[in-house]
Amino acid sequence: MVLTAALGAIALGGASIAAMGPAVSGPVTVLDAAVRGEQVVINPPPATPTARYRVTVNVNWTSATHPATLPSNAHFSAPVVAVHGAPGVMFSVGGASSPGVEAMAERGSTGMLVAELNSNTQVISVQTGAGVPAPAVGSRTFDVTVLQLDHRISLVSMLAPSPDWFVGFDLATFVDDQWIDSVTMPLGNYDAGTDSGSGFTSGNADTNPAQPIAGPRDAAFAAAVAEGAFGTVTITKIG
Repeated sequence: MVLTAALGAIALGGASIAAMGPAVSGPVTVLDAAVRGEQVVINPPPATPTARYRVTVNVNWTSATHPATLPSNAHFSAPVVAVHGAPGVMFSVGGASSPGVEAMAERGSTGMLVAELNSNTQVISVQTGAGVPAPAVGSRTFDVTVLQLDHRISLVSMLAPSPDWFVGFDLATFVDDQWIDSVTMPLGNYDAGTDSGSGFTSGNADTNPAQPIAGPRDAAFAAAVAEGAFGTVTITKIG
């Protein structure tokens, strides 16, 4: 935090002081610095070793939000949430889908992905929640604890029906040596690269070889994304 006090000419005890000094930091009072016309740099206190966050996912995939592209029985599979260190532990654009991500993106199955995450030493916690059935409007909330070295939160949920399309995010909560307070953003839209179906209700068509995870590849998915976001996530520090 930077506090600047620019005093052009201050009368103090009958004397006139005109100054604009350099930026200072350290054991100097704000008042003394203001009198001297200096810039005071106030460093925030050191961050706590851990923090608690509330993750709230709000989804809305209906005829009102996607009138031209909504498939029959549009819904979201059970979400999976993980806390971890390095980015891309659950998924990453340009990376390959793990068998667990493939199962989640193609069938909405979470067991294999949860097992993968629980066996990964970079992951400190895993949670699952209930899916959102049609009509797909609703919210899911997760409370998580993060560490300074393990401060990233990731989430995935299948867009169903679809070949291998899903929504999700991978977000850092510890930035510039401080915990973020709150952030709201749209859910990301991803193609797992494991099924070549071109529409929401296409039959199974394994992609061989599999392609990297990417944004929408197919026209049907891109058209749905163009109509609007499938949902948002809000992450708020609660402790």
